[in-house]
Amino acid sequence: MPARSFLLVAIAAPGSVEACIGRVQEGIFAEHGLASAAALPPLIPVAFLAGPGSRGLLAAAARSVPYPLRVRTVAVSWEQGWLFLGVDSGGAWSALRACVLGAAAAAVEPLFPAAEGFFAGCGEAPPDRRALIAPALPPLSFSSGSLVLVDVCCPAGREDWWRSLRWEVVEKKPLRGRRKT
Repeated sequence: MPARSFLLVAIAAPGSVEACIGRVQEGIFAEHGLASAAALPPLIPVAFLAGPGSRGLLAAAARSVPYPLRVRTVAVSWEQGWLFLGVDSGGAWSALRACVLGAAAAAVEPLFPAAEGFFAGCGEAPPDRRALIAPALPPLSFSSGSLVLVDVCCPAGREDWWRSLRWEVVEKKPLRGRRKT
């Protein structure tokens, strides 16, 4: 199978929150042996893009978020067969998604759905085992982070992509929420 590359716009949390979410991901992998849980760093996926998008896309999207930005963890949820460590962003995630998809075409076949939460994988878990995957989500919150464009390269293609992948942050913009002027 030919290598496939996917461009993902996502929210990256500050280091302390990223470390806590990373420990949750590692715990899922350790307890359930699901490699997709730890395949990517802690990211809140906003959208997979069909192409590189317009120059300035991340900056424009970051400006679409109202001040003050406050993201807090809520509960875990399954979205189209994938586990997400849910967050409440007070509308910031929806504003980012609307802005990004208003300026760039969405990928026809994304690797996984975009949802308001940290991606925790687990798509390889059989449906009857999903109820057993219920990690404790610590109460976390943050008021600043980064909006990132991540190139996810899957050398073996889409099938079991989490077994072999490379990812690189190709663009990064501060995300704090924009005050109205």
